[in-house]
Amino acid sequence: MKIKQKQLQQFAFLNKYLEDDNEEFLELIAPQIGFIVFDFNLLEERLTSFICQIINYNNDAKGLIITHNMTYASKVDLFDRYSSYTQHILNKNIESHKKFIEDLKESGRLRNMVVHAEWNTVDEENYTFVKLRTTKNGLVQEFAQLDYDSLIDVRNKIIETHNYFDDYEEFYSQITTI
Repeated sequence: MKIKQKQLQQFAFLNKYLEDDNEEFLELIAPQIGFIVFDFNLLEERLTSFICQIINYNNDAKGLIITHNMTYASKVDLFDRYSSYTQHILNKNIESHKKFIEDLKESGRLRNMVVHAEWNTVDEENYTFVKLRTTKNGLVQEFAQLDYDSLIDVRNKIIETHNYFDDYEEFYSQITTI
């Protein structure tokens, strides 16, 4: 997906596209946004479940107490630290661990971009305002080209990351079984 940045003008709305009716485009992509939310929720649920499992294999209560009210990013961090620690003390590595953590983080970043985009500002090239950044040159507005195909790509990334949990659980089980 393409990203473009524009220096913030006197008023934030001046860089945003508010001229034409974008209702047709929004109707086309709305189901994909919904699927992204649904698939991401499945991913987060799987992450929480695995955290519970690695904390206490016989009961979810401890893991649910720990993860209650945690953000997705905090759960990824907890999972990374716990699994990394386990690999360290057992002196056994899961080769795909680092990439899996990166994929979990990227799934969260992409989901946030889609969910928090200002869809009413989408322009003719499907660029949508997604973030305000502070740079050494001042404030910059960031726009992402979130067209139908890029939303499919976001959804596929989330689904692939979710599906990888099966492999990761197997690798984790192999290193923790004595």
